[in-house]
Amino acid sequence: MDTLETRELRYFLAVAEELHFGRAAERLGMAQPPLSRAIQQLERRLGVTLLKRNRRGVSLTGAGEVLLHEGRAALDATTAAARRTRRAGGADGPDGPRNRLVLAVKAGASHELLHKLLDAYAAEPDAAEIEVLPSGTCEQGSMLRDGRADVALMHAPFNSLAGFDSEELMTEGQIAILPARHPLAARKTLSLADVSDIPDLPLARWSRDGTFPPCLLYT
Repeated sequence: MDTLETRELRYFLAVAEELHFGRAAERLGMAQPPLSRAIQQLERRLGVTLLKRNRRGVSLTGAGEVLLHEGRAALDATTAAARRTRRAGGADGPDGPRNRLVLAVKAGASHELLHKLLDAYAAEPDAAEIEVLPSGTCEQGSMLRDGRADVALMHAPFNSLAGFDSEELMTEGQIAILPARHPLAARKTLSLADVSDIPDLPLARWSRDGTFPPCLLYT
């Protein structure tokens, strides 16, 4: 058996993410018994055990971990295909088919860079209409994968560029905002170690999992 139905993937992903059949069934808007039967049928068809079930709850097997990762990507791909097809046919807007691209940008990103890109692109012959879609921090990747966006301005290393064609546009520095009379204010460059113990100093931009990459901060 080399094919999977999107319904089966949705069912499995709900259980794999919730690790609880009751919560997964509620999330899917269905009763728990048919959900359990569907997962058991999927395991029989694949010939592997996807979930370990015991008194303590539900956990993923090694095969289940693989299907969780691959299944998310597969559902994103089918969702993206549907969204981009509707966009190409004009079904997602009142004006009918248009040559249109959706650009995802982080709210608060460089407006100067964005305007330069849009102006340069608009000058190209037969340029498509660009719809700018604001996004949350590090949300652009998921928007590309599930078809909400066609292209995005992303920030490495905080956005994962894996699986995307990308081009570096600029390097953005960071700054530390200090009182004018602070001893460190006269320094031309600072490291994160220099400012990590200063009380009430705003956190460095672009945190990832509560940590910050090594870099220079410019006053």
